[in-house]
Amino acid sequence: MLYLDNMFPLRFNGLDIRQWFFRSKKRCLDTRTAKVIPTAEEIGHGFTVKKLEARTKDGGALVEFGFKCSLEDKKAVAKEIVEKIENHMKEHNVVASFNLQPVRAFLVKGEPFLEDIVVRYPTPRLRVEFQGEPVTVERLYKHLREYGKIYDIALHPNPFTSKEPARYAIVQFTRVRSATSARNCLHGHLIQGNRLNILYERQLRTNVVKEWIVEHPKITIPVFAALLAGLTYLIFDPMREFSIASRATQRFNLEEYAFYRWLRRETWARLVSADRHLDQATIFEEDADDIKKIQSWLRETPETFVVVTGPRGSGKTGVVKAALSDRRNKIIVDCEEIANTRNQSEMIVELAKQIGYFPVFTWISSLGKLLDTVIAASTGQSAGIASSPEAQIQKILESAAIALRDVSPQSENIKEDNRKKDDKGVVNVVKRWVGKELGVKDDQDRDPHDVRADIPVIVFDNFMHRESAQTEQLWVEMANFAGLLIENEVAHVVFVSSNVAVHKVLNKASPGRSFETIQTTDASPEMAMSFISRQLDTKELDNEKLHSVVVALGGRLTELELLVQKLKMGRSPSDALEDIVQRTVIEIRKYGFNETADFDEHQMEWNSIQFWEIVKGLSQNKSVNFDGLKFGTFFKGDEKPIWAMERAELITILYKDGRANSIRPGNPVMYTAFDRLVSDKVFAATMEIETNQFLKKLAEDSIAKFEETVTSLSNIYNGRPPKEIDTRIRYLLKKIDKTQKDIELYEAKITEAKQMVITAWEDCNSS
Repeated sequence: MLYLDNMFPLRFNGLDIRQWFFRSKKRCLDTRTAKVIPTAEEIGHGFTVKKLEARTKDGGALVEFGFKCSLEDKKAVAKEIVEKIENHMKEHNVVASFNLQPVRAFLVKGEPFLEDIVVRYPTPRLRVEFQGEPVTVERLYKHLREYGKIYDIALHPNPFTSKEPARYAIVQFTRVRSATSARNCLHGHLIQGNRLNILYERQLRTNVVKEWIVEHPKITIPVFAALLAGLTYLIFDPMREFSIASRATQRFNLEEYAFYRWLRRETWARLVSADRHLDQATIFEEDADDIKKIQSWLRETPETFVVVTGPRGSGKTGVVKAALSDRRNKIIVDCEEIANTRNQSEMIVELAKQIGYFPVFTWISSLGKLLDTVIAASTGQSAGIASSPEAQIQKILESAAIALRDVSPQSENIKEDNRKKDDKGVVNVVKRWVGKELGVKDDQDRDPHDVRADIPVIVFDNFMHRESAQTEQLWVEMANFAGLLIENEVAHVVFVSSNVAVHKVLNKASPGRSFETIQTTDASPEMAMSFISRQLDTKELDNEKLHSVVVALGGRLTELELLVQKLKMGRSPSDALEDIVQRTVIEIRKYGFNETADFDEHQMEWNSIQFWEIVKGLSQNKSVNFDGLKFGTFFKGDEKPIWAMERAELITILYKDGRANSIRPGNPVMYTAFDRLVSDKVFAATMEIETNQFLKKLAEDSIAKFEETVTSLSNIYNGRPPKEIDTRIRYLLKKIDKTQKDIELYEAKITEAKQMVITAWEDCNSS
């Protein structure tokens, strides 16, 4: 077999298109081979070409030929034929048309590996693997040198430094075509019974510029950081401020444009009946006073925060959005979406999205941390390139403050001068005429000296939704940002929160200021009935039955909306109530008593016995004494479990004179759910078993301590203690007697509860 080199261009990667211009079809290959190989008469020995195989990736071709000779002269005749072909190419100066380099011919000594692996491309480095005993460098050089100049040959592992024999060699040629010829001719060749397997080895190319950058981090990294910072300030900061200003002014919100609203009203709205606006539909009639208060506060100069608090689902967000329905410049930030992110990087991205901060590059922070680590490892000093999450949050809020300052109304004289200039434009005349035809109120109809209606408003909805190590600094930065806006009279700030600790954070951000506060509560049964009738727009329902359902459900807006949805689906009020209560019971048992599949994933800060004590108390009374529960047997003065239950929205803590006073359920429907839990005989019996076992364990521990104390005191003075010690012993003996009776009582209750579990148990209905 013969290998002809330089028949086609080499292919170095998947994007190499040079071979597209040189056809590798069989007819083209036959034509090129005929120019290279002389005629059979010139070669002699009965020479015939049997098969041609194009090796386009290696830039060559394999020629399988036959000839006539004795078995002893086979190798000699084959070499003679190759020499005649080489002489023929030299005499006729056969060169390739694509690189004007001569075509070379080599005798194939091994078994060529005919592969078309996509990621394997020719390189000047070859990996020669030894299948058998290792081959020395001298022998490798002798067999490889005829294909081209060799840069280096290295054995691995090095036989001079390793106890293990060499398994392969790395051969570096000076030219790629030398390596391709050697691989096609020597792969599978046997040297003293040892087979050679040859593969291309990827070459690691060095870059001088890259090496200099890597070797001089003290110079290059600060330069790159300065360039990046300059690029950010020159290009991205104005873009971000424009994006925030556009979000505040609703520049890209079609609903804010009168022409779009008119067009939609005259086209789509005539075909499809539009639903009532959600914010207007989910507020109670008694909230109208709160809406007017907020609107009146927002018509004044920003001097303090507006804080809207109340239990979750009491309609706080709906009240605020209704008050801002006619407000032009506003940004509403949903803090719940930000707090529910998985990590700080996602939290920053979500904050930027809510504010309108675009573009945001979170990878820059990761790159900065990596560069800091590299510099610290190489120089021993930190460069301080990486920015902390707090710094990134501050950067976003600072950009928001600048954008809101630009959105704020200008001085009266400047604004009036601009209006006079705009009046002269033809476009503005047409705009006023179109607005008049569409029935749109022109801004000029307002008092030109009253610019307070254009002061932007930023709303932090669900503020302090979750208190954790990840969000702690976020709430502080938001409060400080709000304090900065109020101090400079840039914008109004409204906080909507169900967290009772919101005032502590806001007082630190704006000390010495009194806040405008609105406290939303659950609706009364009458207002809840009015809300439901307004939502359903029907009078066919049984008002008495519905009224009893509403009383059991409570006046929480979320539950009322759920009831309305079920009624619209055709469910009866009693069935809808049963579904809501059953869902609430399941959630209470899941999150309150930790009836989850994996206990470790939902570790509670309280135990089920403590929560059961609250459930029993609220099933009998409207409220539970906070201090009485705190210093009772199950809490022993520790109020952390109680606060944890409030954060989990299982209970609500009411205040009196600035201190915690009483405990109520997290929402009104929980009264019914608590009654359902207590009336569940099996569940109540199991909880009573756990409770009495806990009390029994405490009593037994107390008796053990009493007995130990009595024993130690009785041994004083050889069993004859003085009168004072004897009095103490008698007191302890009375305590032991009383505690023993308590233990007997607990055991009796446990036995009774276990019997209840057996007798009250019912099998599930199979369907």
